[in-house]
Amino acid sequence: MDSAGELCRDAIYEVLTRSSMETVGKCRLLSKEYNKLTYESLFTKLHSQRTAIVSGFLIQSMIKNEYQVFFVSTNGLKNHPQISFDFLPEHAKIVSSTNQGVLLCHAHNKSCYYVCISSIQQWQKVPNPKARYDTIESGLMVERLKPLRYKIVRFSEPKFRSHREFYMYHCIRVELFESATWKWKLLDEVKLPHEESLHRMTKVSVNGSLHWLTWKRNVFAFDVKKESHCLFPLPLPASEGNDVRLTEYKGKLAMTCIDRARNFMKVWIMKDHDRKQWSKRHSINIGVLTRKNPHVSPLAFCNADVVLMGEYFPDVIFFNFKTGHIDMLRLRKGLLHGCFPFQLTFATKEKAQLVHCLKA
Repeated sequence: MDSAGELCRDAIYEVLTRSSMETVGKCRLLSKEYNKLTYESLFTKLHSQRTAIVSGFLIQSMIKNEYQVFFVSTNGLKNHPQISFDFLPEHAKIVSSTNQGVLLCHAHNKSCYYVCISSIQQWQKVPNPKARYDTIESGLMVERLKPLRYKIVRFSEPKFRSHREFYMYHCIRVELFESATWKWKLLDEVKLPHEESLHRMTKVSVNGSLHWLTWKRNVFAFDVKKESHCLFPLPLPASEGNDVRLTEYKGKLAMTCIDRARNFMKVWIMKDHDRKQWSKRHSINIGVLTRKNPHVSPLAFCNADVVLMGEYFPDVIFFNFKTGHIDMLRLRKGLLHGCFPFQLTFATKEKAQLVHCLKA
């Protein structure tokens, strides 16, 4: 590349490190070069320093029969305020999150949902779905922020099944809530193969679809916009006999599998979502981690180089698998109930816009 091209590239890089996540996201879609560049550790660190947006994860745990939430920044041990959900009218747990910082919370006692943005302590109560059906899983997808438009999908167990269906399929009721109409609607039932079911707390949102790992080690994907679903296999034989997790890596659906006998973690990404084609991306030696915690597993990727690891609280580990550097963060001891990607906004102007979104 000539000097003029290098200068242009450097200028764009400087602009992106000061841009909103919405702008960064658009550039990732337009350019493979900037897609790769904006997931690197240096970029995410600079972006956090130069903007009022902090990206990280909400780690939810059960402590003394109550859900507690801790915010963990993608930049490791940087301190940020503890996230509080005391502004909600009742105690609720997080069931889904989005890259726009919008959360879906569920109050189990009343079977009702709240859509909220905790950074500005604003919420909307969603009309109750059919509570007589036991919830299996729920997910949230934001379509736009100004004004806020979103959809909620809820999977539940049907009360009655025929004798034939019981032995041939695992039937799942599907309900969809649209904020534009402010109503729930019932969709066609999902019929999974017999003895197949969704593995709870494995939800990953990419490419407009919500993905769950199944007990038979397949992936169940629900396209919220098209209101359709599909079931497809994990890459084999990589997933056989290993600790398998679904996650997001550089904006793509990814699978991690740990060979604990050899202390290696393999990372596969879905290179073609339409054709359901997987590609092996990394083979990572995690011996330095398993010596500290034999049961450590990946929770989420912070960027292209760093993975957040944990299993049993109180410790979570930031592991840079390219340099081997480790940072450990101690939280309050509790049982893990989910790790959710989250963005925290400190800018007054941005907060005012978000408040308008929820009130629109």
